[in-house]
Amino acid sequence: MLFALLIGVGLSSECKAQFSVKAQLGVSYIEHVSTGVTLKWGKNHSVSFLYGSNFFIHTHDFSNLFLQYDLSIPKWKMGKLTPRFGVKGGDSYYTDEYYRWKVVSVIPFLGASLPIGNKLDLVFEAGAAFSFEQTVERISYGEIGFYRELLPELKAAMVYTLFSKGKR
Repeated sequence: MLFALLIGVGLSSECKAQFSVKAQLGVSYIEHVSTGVTLKWGKNHSVSFLYGSNFFIHTHDFSNLFLQYDLSIPKWKMGKLTPRFGVKGGDSYYTDEYYRWKVVSVIPFLGASLPIGNKLDLVFEAGAAFSFEQTVERISYGEIGFYRELLPELKAAMVYTLFSKGKR
């Protein structure tokens, strides 16, 4: 619901014939290694579809699928850094030696993007992951554990523009 509202507000703003498709590869605390596609419209709005895992090995033990909306704020630019904020969320599967959890996470974040080439940007994000346990399966006995409801999220990603219509 929150994502639909944010996307609706973003789409209702004037796009000025600018649209781009970007590929993303990142490393973060919650997503571990993530890859995805970003759709950007106008100067400020973008939506990303992200898949994260442990280097794509044993994805049934750890993986997540997130939808992200972010708004960049070029008016507050500091040198080449453009501040941005947004929210991402979705399903995650985590496994340790005792449990397998399915959780839904919502992660508000602040970040910045730095152009490092004509089509390449470096993106940083920092936020907090609010997690809501959906299911839990006990794998072995020995400890009693709970999934943490609040975790930090730090992310660094490289974003490459695949297609762009209008100004960057």
